[in-house]
Amino acid sequence: MTRQERHCDLVLGGGGVRGVAHIGALTALEEAGYEVVRVAGASAGALSGAFAVAGVPATDLKTLFDELDFTRFALADVVGRLRDNRAMDRLLARFTDEDTDPLRWITEVLEGQGIETFGDLKVTDVDADAPIEQRYRLVVRCLDVLNRRVVRLPWDYERFDLDPDTQPVAEAVRASMSIPFVYDPVRIGNRDTGAQALLIDGGLTSGFPVDVLDRIDGRAPRWPTFGIRLLPRPPADPQLPDSAVALARMVVDALLDTSDQLTPTSPCDERRTVRVDLSEVGTLDLDADEQYDLFSDGYDTMRDFLAGFSFEDYLSRCGPASSSTERVGEGAGEAVTELPGQPADT
Repeated sequence: MTRQERHCDLVLGGGGVRGVAHIGALTALEEAGYEVVRVAGASAGALSGAFAVAGVPATDLKTLFDELDFTRFALADVVGRLRDNRAMDRLLARFTDEDTDPLRWITEVLEGQGIETFGDLKVTDVDADAPIEQRYRLVVRCLDVLNRRVVRLPWDYERFDLDPDTQPVAEAVRASMSIPFVYDPVRIGNRDTGAQALLIDGGLTSGFPVDVLDRIDGRAPRWPTFGIRLLPRPPADPQLPDSAVALARMVVDALLDTSDQLTPTSPCDERRTVRVDLSEVGTLDLDADEQYDLFSDGYDTMRDFLAGFSFEDYLSRCGPASSSTERVGEGAGEAVTELPGQPADT
């Protein structure tokens, strides 16, 4: 393979517990000789993407997720809220071990690779004064429910008077995983100045477009970008909700299961989108990996995709890009800004 074909950027969507399929896809990429340079991800994609750019080997990722108790991991914040009640805390202590704290777990894995802040994930071959969208190896997508807009971290930290280089990667990843009613939202910013946000799961609406990391300087890409989409599960027997709580749960389930249904809009997008069929698995099926081999689903799909992949064909379909479709301005009247993508040659 050429030097370009040994590198790639990734765009990863959400998927809850189905995100284990991302680990399988990363393993297939590693075995094929690819090094992941940059990742744009939301929710489960932010988690696996952060570990990938931090340098965690795919085999270690498989072990980490094999050992993870998804039920305790997913319900850690719920249990924490229950334990605020002293009597409930005593009851829970009889039936549960020490809580699995998602933030602590993510932090420990990243610190094991020497990664704490976004300053540790700088792209090495761009100038310090390059646009912020070019400077970091990871960008995660969150929803700011306080200001009702999409937030991309670390790109948008300056909106909240925060220095991107000093912000913890684990906190951003944890914010992007904050499924309502399961995980507590994450607050960032300065309460005194009003430049603050309340962040929830970035996979609740359509995630990053596959071209979000494309370069826009009119030159050909140095390596490919692959988008990994986990296909959702259609409802087997739809039933109308019988309460406000049931309706709320149905809304969250619908958002989670349809968040990654971005349809490729060009021959280029079609060529670089890897679809993993997980239509039998729900986003919050906490025992799904015991019933289905999610890892193998991701691994086999990516392996088959790479077997038919040609960088020369990729260049013919994904030549110089003129702009990205990701909007910077989310509010009415805000301009659409072109985002510099893949770092320029140095």
